[in-house]
Amino acid sequence: MRVLVVHHGALVPPAGQPASGGALRARVHARALEEAGHEVLTLGRAQDEPGALPGPGRALRGFRAPAELRRRAQDAAVDRIVCVAPEEAGALAGIAPLCVDLYAPRMLEGAFEGLQEHEAGRTLEALRAADEVLFSNPRQRWFFLGLLGAAGWDLTTTAGRLVPLACVDEPGRTARLRPPATPYVIVGGQPWPWQDAGATLARAVRHLGFRAEVRVVGLPAVTGATAVARGDRAGWLDLLAGSAAVLDRYAPNPERALAQSFRQMDALTAGAPLVTDPDTPLAEEVRATGAGWVDTPLEDALDAALAEATQPEAALRRRASVHTLAARFAPARTEEPLLAWITEGTVRARSWNLLAPGAALARARDRAARAEARRDAALAEVADKRAEIEALNAQVRALAGAVEASAAALSDVAGFKREVAAVLGTRLSGREAEAEHLRRELAIAHAEIDKKTRELDAAQAERDRVGKVLRALRGG
Repeated sequence: MRVLVVHHGALVPPAGQPASGGALRARVHARALEEAGHEVLTLGRAQDEPGALPGPGRALRGFRAPAELRRRAQDAAVDRIVCVAPEEAGALAGIAPLCVDLYAPRMLEGAFEGLQEHEAGRTLEALRAADEVLFSNPRQRWFFLGLLGAAGWDLTTTAGRLVPLACVDEPGRTARLRPPATPYVIVGGQPWPWQDAGATLARAVRHLGFRAEVRVVGLPAVTGATAVARGDRAGWLDLLAGSAAVLDRYAPNPERALAQSFRQMDALTAGAPLVTDPDTPLAEEVRATGAGWVDTPLEDALDAALAEATQPEAALRRRASVHTLAARFAPARTEEPLLAWITEGTVRARSWNLLAPGAALARARDRAARAEARRDAALAEVADKRAEIEALNAQVRALAGAVEASAAALSDVAGFKREVAAVLGTRLSGREAEAEHLRRELAIAHAEIDKKTRELDAAQAERDRVGKVLRALRGG
């Protein structure tokens, strides 16, 4: 099959930068599809391309708007589309059988961001467009079942497919085997509005004192904790691997009770035991495998984690339990339902959809929002252009003043030239009269010279005659 994977974020970000959850999810899908022998094309946003490194599949040139996304997808002539960015699903409807990955409850997350109505519209549009949907855990499927039924999905069969988040290591990463000199626990990851780790941090710092370090990554730190930069994913996994435990306890909220998190999967990938809440989707499996502490009070769990960190055999047993749980989320297992859909997938039968008006309204609102954004951008550009024009007008005024000053200076120079010309003209007239007088005197002098020359010639002739007479007299 020729499969297109649509995503947000760089599949392999530049060195030193973390990978987004959506990009990591898309990378796992693309690699699994490629390893299964399918031809994989990837298509992300143009804004995510600068600095991105080559990932699985063949990357198409990025898109900037839904219309461009649809055009690129149509030109790719694919057999299946896997959309890991549900907000883009509407633009992909009808091109090829479409699988939309609902790995994160964006409608619920949007409630914590002040975007619930916006995200609800996008979710309805994605359900309308999709021929298949993926969920990261059973609770998330339950969350969507009512909406799927209202959107006309057949609920007599199992709607959607479960594709859990996968435990994926970074190629070339060497796991840290030697424990650090000072034990530490980690709280954090990517900060989100629905995460509140303040109480966990304060209790951990207060209880551990100087016995261990509390490292905070991405989240606001508290007094006594150490803020640590996350860096790229390999560095993040190394940081997790060296910890005594990862504190995954937050203030209770609906999102925490519904979503499987990439942070949890990264901890399992790195072999770090979890101290997690009992109401999370992963809690039962952590409890069953012994991959961490679920029902234990935080202080008791911290004491147990520090004790194991100083006992190599106990630490190895705990980490073996973590790896056992991580193996359940290996991509070879988690991606099986998606690979099956690639082979079996067809266009979903559509007869009715109670959510269609809502989806249409959502599309209209989305278009209106985008139009408003374009209008705001245009108004901002107009304001910028007006400022540029005013600056140019100021320059023109300054240049006009300079030209006027130059014209006045040129007028002064011209007047000076006229005065100089008049003076020189007067002097020239005087010089010409004097020259004419000299020419006349010179002519008179020349005439006098000519007269004197004739007289001299006559005197010379007379002298010659007298000389002849004298010679004649002497000879006689």
